[in-house]
Amino acid sequence: MGVIINIMQMSIQTINVSNNNLVAKAIGEKDNNRVKLMTGNAIIMTILVSMITILIVVMIEPVLPTLFKVDSICIIYLNLRLIGFIQSSIVTVLSGYQRTIGKQKDILNLRVLAVILNLILDLVVVQLDYGIKGVASVTVLIDTVLAIYLLMKSNNYIKYQFIKSYFLEIVTLFKWNFVERIASRVDHFIFNLIVARMGNLEYAVHVILIQIADMYQAFIQGFGDGITISVGIASGKNKKESMVNVKKVAKKLIQIGELIFPIIVFIIAIIVMRISLRERILQNIFYKVLPLLILEAYITMSATFYFSILRGMRDFKFLAKRNLISSLIKIVVAIILAYTPLGILGVWIAYLFYAIVQKYLSKNRYYEFFDELKKQENCT
Repeated sequence: MGVIINIMQMSIQTINVSNNNLVAKAIGEKDNNRVKLMTGNAIIMTILVSMITILIVVMIEPVLPTLFKVDSICIIYLNLRLIGFIQSSIVTVLSGYQRTIGKQKDILNLRVLAVILNLILDLVVVQLDYGIKGVASVTVLIDTVLAIYLLMKSNNYIKYQFIKSYFLEIVTLFKWNFVERIASRVDHFIFNLIVARMGNLEYAVHVILIQIADMYQAFIQGFGDGITISVGIASGKNKKESMVNVKKVAKKLIQIGELIFPIIVFIIAIIVMRISLRERILQNIFYKVLPLLILEAYITMSATFYFSILRGMRDFKFLAKRNLISSLIKIVVAIILAYTPLGILGVWIAYLFYAIVQKYLSKNRYYEFFDELKKQENCT
């Protein structure tokens, strides 16, 4: 059901990214009133989209156990998580907003505290034999507490007043960002179905690998968000030297990350494998796929420079087209290779191929984008 929750979160992450870009530009323009109103309208949109998403999931959830070949208890877990979805959505948008206005340290501390509490309470409810119901309830409880805290913390920085023009600005970015994200979530969904039908052993390993990938991709996304926010602020200032400086710093950070990040991912992967996959046969499957996971992490980190800057310049239309193309290629490659002797290796080769295509397309667009800007400046 983690796959379904990720798909649900996609629309909220889309609002979050769209709002962060617009807020960063407003900060660069030193328009504090616009900053407050923009986020207020983003929260209004978040609540509306969350309610629609919950209704859609409730309608389709009866087919999920059969689709994924899992126990019907998954529906109990999903329904409990739905209770906290609006709260979780508010946390996502307000956390992003707080980071954009310079409160990164506060949000980091809050997230670390939430993770620790979640782990401790999960252990408690499992020991008390509440099982999956207890684990889901803990997540809902923590999301609710975080939502209340962030609403109170952000109260002085936000105006909850519907402004049609601001709302439509968010919607304009949202539609392309949504297409970008839905493409990657759909192929994630399809890959889970493919591997689920390979057998329990392959699927058990795949789930752990996906969890590791989600973890490092969340880190890369946070890393990239910092670059995106800086680029958005620089674009609001409309000063060439500001943009040049941001790009230089971002390039250096990415170069350092390319060297260190794959090593960290490798260490984390081995630790997670030792804890989660104790049977030798599962470990053997894991070791076969691990090199592909590390390579994918390296390429994604190196490509983040281009992703983040294009997103900061609000080139969402290109990013949407890029994801549609690369996701289609990824699905085709996975379907072909999965039904060869490669099996699960074929699926993860498709992941690697996807990362390479994304980097290539984004790099080309990056140079095209700034060449166009130079031509416009010369004409002016």
